[in-house]
Amino acid sequence: MGLEKIEHFVVLMLENRSFDHVFGLRPGVDGLRDGHGQIPFFNRIARGKKVPAAGGAPFAIPTKHGQGPFHNLLDVNEQVFGTPSPAPGAHATMGGFASNYVKALTADTRGQFTDQDVAVVMESFTVGALPTITALADHFVLCDAWCSEVPGPTHPNRLYMHAGTSAGFVHNVFTRPFDLLTIYELLERHNHTWAVYDFDLNEVKLFTRIADKVDNFRRFSPRFVQDVETGALPNYAFILPRFSSTHHAEANDQHAPHDVRWGEQLIADVYDTLRATEAVWNQSAFIVTYDEHGGFYDHVAPPKAENPDGIDSPRSDDNFHNHPPPPFAFDRLGVRVPALVASPWVGQGVVAHTPLQHTSILRTVRDRFGITQALSVREDKAGSLRVLFDQPQARKDTPAKLPRPPLPVLAPADHHANPGNQWPHDLQREMLEGTFHVTRPSHPEDDDALPTIPSTQAEVAQTAHRRWSRHEHWLRQRQG
Repeated sequence: MGLEKIEHFVVLMLENRSFDHVFGLRPGVDGLRDGHGQIPFFNRIARGKKVPAAGGAPFAIPTKHGQGPFHNLLDVNEQVFGTPSPAPGAHATMGGFASNYVKALTADTRGQFTDQDVAVVMESFTVGALPTITALADHFVLCDAWCSEVPGPTHPNRLYMHAGTSAGFVHNVFTRPFDLLTIYELLERHNHTWAVYDFDLNEVKLFTRIADKVDNFRRFSPRFVQDVETGALPNYAFILPRFSSTHHAEANDQHAPHDVRWGEQLIADVYDTLRATEAVWNQSAFIVTYDEHGGFYDHVAPPKAENPDGIDSPRSDDNFHNHPPPPFAFDRLGVRVPALVASPWVGQGVVAHTPLQHTSILRTVRDRFGITQALSVREDKAGSLRVLFDQPQARKDTPAKLPRPPLPVLAPADHHANPGNQWPHDLQREMLEGTFHVTRPSHPEDDDALPTIPSTQAEVAQTAHRRWSRHEHWLRQRQG
């Protein structure tokens, strides 16, 4: 019904939050409360101590030097099964989140943490604490059975979001180019348009088949607003958040330990921009989701899944930090994550219990534009979002703007507490390393040695911007 009215899919993929962490206390969802309003879930840690699921999640990780929960495959195995190496057919207890977080806190703080620090991994945001994403759920569709694709970290899940597979990788491999068919190439083949909007770091540019499409890669500010206002918004727009903090703004990807309120602002920025131009809004679907759960507690066991392409981990050419990567057959999904669909063609305050996943977006885009070629077996079998677009006509009661939380006041730019002066975390370093590798042809001075990773997040963002700008200029010169 309404899906045929959609000309613009706008997808914002944020970072590392589980469904229960964000929406577990919301009424009407498969969340943390039972039929009596109680929260019966808990995890055990050393000496049998219980850590209950609860409300009161903080906006940012409060632990000094804490970087948030672990979320590599072996850690997720422990969170889900209670052991890093579950036997075939093992029962998912969802009981290892707290004990695994103890390992993360021990590594980050050298043992300087409290019981309350451990409890953060089991906490859900109080209803209304995140007003922007709450308003999206109030006015549109919240999906409570949406899983990430891989029980592991950022990159393999984002590979699925673009290509329907991670090609056998269960860990971050940002320094590796990928010669994979993506949704972007499929759209081009069928005369449909696409663009990727970013702030600093961008994993989509690692796909070699589209890496030279300079005009399709755009800075979120100012291009997204300009494209919407001038009628240049493509059929498919993918938005990457700001992964690294600057001196003027914290990272808005919501990756722990970052303050999630900055991500709330980004969600509102995208929605408000679309909604302000009626002609565009009436043909749009805005989808917000998270690449993976980030190690935060969720009570629902991940379901089984189809291997997308017959490639298991470890691949024969995969060398993970000079150690064999963990084995995985890609036969189960990752942990549940929040996902919302906002459009004048979906209902108000709907909770969709249909099993969905990241590749459901790709399947839906193909359905809408009549693209019969699938990206992978998994993507082909993913549930479609079509059933959500059930309105007979475009709704007129959608909010003109979303509410926003107040932002914390930043320390001065030259103060050590300013987020731009913080040391880069692992994901930022890995993504910048990938940027160095991809842009090496336009930087001949790299033949001797790749640059070192900067010592602050602001420098990471600045370095990424300089490298991409020079690389794009080089590509344009080569293209004539």
